Amino acid sequence: MLFMQGFFLSLSLIVAIGAQNAFIIKQGLLKNHIFIVSSICFLCDIVLMLVGIFGVGEFLAKNPIMQFGIAGLGAIFVFYYGFLALKSALFSSVNSVVLKEDSSNASSLQKTIFLSLAFSLLNPHVYLDTVFIIGAFAITFNEEEKIIFALGALSASFLWFFSLGYAAYKLSPWLRKLSRIIDALIACMMFFIGYTLISHILISI
Repeated sequence: MLFMQGFFLSLSLIVAIGAQNAFIIKQGLLKNHIFIVSSICFLCDIVLMLVGIFGVGEFLAKNPIMQFGIAGLGAIFVFYYGFLALKSALFSSVNSVVLKEDSSNASSLQKTIFLSLAFSLLNPHVYLDTVFIIGAFAITFNEEEKIIFALGALSASFLWFFSLGYAAYKLSPWLRKLSRIIDALIACMMFFIGYTLISHILISI
């Protein structure tokens, strides 16, 4: 029962299309180190969920300075990535990097790792879902119950990230035809997320 509670709570939070999921879809579209991307996102979830479930989440939730810093860095990052996506949507040609089959268009492994970590750790919504909400849900459990709950939550994370990444990878021949639309949607999403983060910062000042 606790396993399934963790599984479905985690899945319900993670399936919402946000900055991290949009990034995974884009990397699958580009056939760009998708195993590495999915693995890093999952490993970050392991750390953050365990932090939340085993007590530290309550401390972080009460630390406004840390929340302010994460929101500020996240806003800068998503606005920048949104600008890149908008630029790609407006100025990419038919032979753009997204549409080419040549694997040389994939980002370097080092850049991919950096971006995967950035989307996982500079995204305040990830902390809200993994540390605060999941952590708060498990606050009344004993240690054994927390372990079972954590296994369920992490199972959902593993299933989602790898399914999303490889689904985009397999469907990339069809999705590449919609590359400009996908880039435009990603840009709009990033700007909206950036706006909500800026609003949060202004309210907390």
